[in-house]
Amino acid sequence: MKKATPALTGPAREAVIGIAAGVLVALSLPPFGWWPLGCFGLASVAAALPGLGLARRLVLGAGWGLAQFAIGIAWTEQFSAYGFVVLLVVCAAFTCLSAAIVPTGRDWTVTVGLPASVMVVTWTRDRFPLHGFPLAGTELGQASGPLEWAVKLGGGLLLSGETALVGVAIALVAKAVYRHAKGNSRQSLRLPALAVSVACALPLAGWLSPSGAGRRLSPLRVALVQGGGPLGTRAINTDPAVVFNRQLSESAGLKPPLNLVVWPEGMLQADTPFQYSAQAGQVAALARRLSATVVAGVVQNLSSAKYLNEAAAWSPAGSVVATYVKNHLVPFGEYIPDRPLLSKYFNVADVPRDAIPGHSPAFMSTPAAPLGVLISYEVFFGARARSGVRAGGQLLVVPTDDASYRGTQVVGQELAAARLRAVETGRWLVLVSPTGYSEVVRPDGVVDKRSSLSVATVLEATVGRRTGRTVFVELGDKPFVLGALALWLAVAVCGAAGVSSWRNRRV
Repeated sequence: MKKATPALTGPAREAVIGIAAGVLVALSLPPFGWWPLGCFGLASVAAALPGLGLARRLVLGAGWGLAQFAIGIAWTEQFSAYGFVVLLVVCAAFTCLSAAIVPTGRDWTVTVGLPASVMVVTWTRDRFPLHGFPLAGTELGQASGPLEWAVKLGGGLLLSGETALVGVAIALVAKAVYRHAKGNSRQSLRLPALAVSVACALPLAGWLSPSGAGRRLSPLRVALVQGGGPLGTRAINTDPAVVFNRQLSESAGLKPPLNLVVWPEGMLQADTPFQYSAQAGQVAALARRLSATVVAGVVQNLSSAKYLNEAAAWSPAGSVVATYVKNHLVPFGEYIPDRPLLSKYFNVADVPRDAIPGHSPAFMSTPAAPLGVLISYEVFFGARARSGVRAGGQLLVVPTDDASYRGTQVVGQELAAARLRAVETGRWLVLVSPTGYSEVVRPDGVVDKRSSLSVATVLEATVGRRTGRTVFVELGDKPFVLGALALWLAVAVCGAAGVSSWRNRRV
């Protein structure tokens, strides 16, 4: 007679649960986009946490993080296998921390502690190390679901906590149903009911909160020019003149009336002040022909080792009237941290120069309208969009360059981030890439128009201008992370006191 295979016990059980949870969260992210799986992944974590010691929580968190980010940042392997491993370990360390700091004495401590821990750790991960790396974050998986309305209150940070809270509610309801089926009808339903109520109330409160519309303004007629070209092409292997000419050729068919024309990131490259280059003259001629403001990405070379990644605006008269220098730079993409040290051990030839970051709000004042400007990677940071809107931006403009990436993983996550930025600021958002996706996003997060990948195309749309402020624009996410930290401390103290009291009664 065959012996029954024993069920997994000890750390192996937590490792399997963690890996399953991480896979579910990863499948909620673009390009998959099955948003409910993110909630069920965190429900698995919540169900496993009560009563676990620190070592087993670390195993659970490691399995969760390694699975989520091995899938979520798989695209980084295209550029550096070593970089992929480093990023994977760093990101998994944050999920380990999320699981490790949850007070796990009772169901109620996990109910409050897991969302609070996720928020505190997410806030840290978005800022450290190297100014943060938010790609493949849990909140990106909710950009297409009903929970996204929470961002109007507390940005992506609150959305990450809301996702964890929904996961906790699912775990509590499932546990209550199981206990009832086993005949334990005396089990209180107050905690599951409370978790479900709060989980439903947050996105509803966000949906009902101020929209950011403000006073009624005349709309803008906008054209997004996508020059086309193959995916998976690195900038160092591309002739800048070819890229520029694609943009110029596709712009030749534009006709008035237009208020604003947007080109992607890095379309002009200059070794001398770009305003006096031949390419700038051609952009100026386009602006004059259309009697429209033209915004285009500029790479301004300062030396053989340094450059600026900028967006510049040409007025309908053909003069450069505003510039914005990218603040949030891509580590190991636009600069090498501690280059002298790392160059001794690794090949850094693919990033031959370091960009110099700007330090201004994400804003440009143009004849078309005051614009909030996020260059590429900056769209993943809610604080950048908030700074542009608080400076007066009535429309969010995102010039980007996704030509280096094969597949749809990065461009899909970028679109998810764009949707969150539109909802949390209450602004229309236009994003343009040389190879796609280019898109127009409404303030409610709905994608109004989207291009195909690799093809040359022009998207024209009528977009609204807005002047009001959402709760997130007004307050930012600091009140919510401070609230989460206060809740975590209260639960940790009360949970520890409760465990101590229970042990004393047992003696």
